Amino acid sequence: MQDIDAGMLPSERESNGISIRKYQPGEEAGIVEAVQESVATVGAWLDWCGKGYGVAEAQAWIAHATTSWDKAEMFAFAVVDATSGDYLGGVGLSRIDQANHSANLGYWIRQSYQGRGVGTQAARLAVGYAFELLKLTHIEVVCAAMNRPSRRVAEKTGARFEGLKSGRLSVHGKPLDAAVYTITAPAARRNA
Repeated sequence: MQDIDAGMLPSERESNGISIRKYQPGEEAGIVEAVQESVATVGAWLDWCGKGYGVAEAQAWIAHATTSWDKAEMFAFAVVDATSGDYLGGVGLSRIDQANHSANLGYWIRQSYQGRGVGTQAARLAVGYAFELLKLTHIEVVCAAMNRPSRRVAEKTGARFEGLKSGRLSVHGKPLDAAVYTITAPAARRNA
């Protein structure tokens, strides 16, 4: 597979009022507000989402996300309202394996927007980006087996449940079983 030239790729996609775009300096306050609002829900499954998350953590995340994007190592997107620009959460493609045309998909949505289809829409936009622009053919979603909201997003995005993996994740220092899902590009499904 040819190396990805991140500089030649669009940094935003939009559909149905939701936009995913490359993180930008200056949006730290919106990220911190979303994280603090979501400690009870998102924080139950993701260690980084806690009461101690502040501006310094948001700045570090933005720096990491933009550097990783520029190196085509990870494509992390801010999920925003396409009209207001309000920060709604994050979605991203990580563990990009160009040789095997694959990546992992992760997502989180701030508590006040959960259950409204925002996560599913953002995940679909990221999957489209992976298949159409990055020319990947296989996406994996790994989430805690007990995390029903994340599992529903995977299923609504068209992911196929592959099974449970014992102790695959660690959350707050405790091993958790993971539900593993895969999404295969339409062309790859036809050629299988």
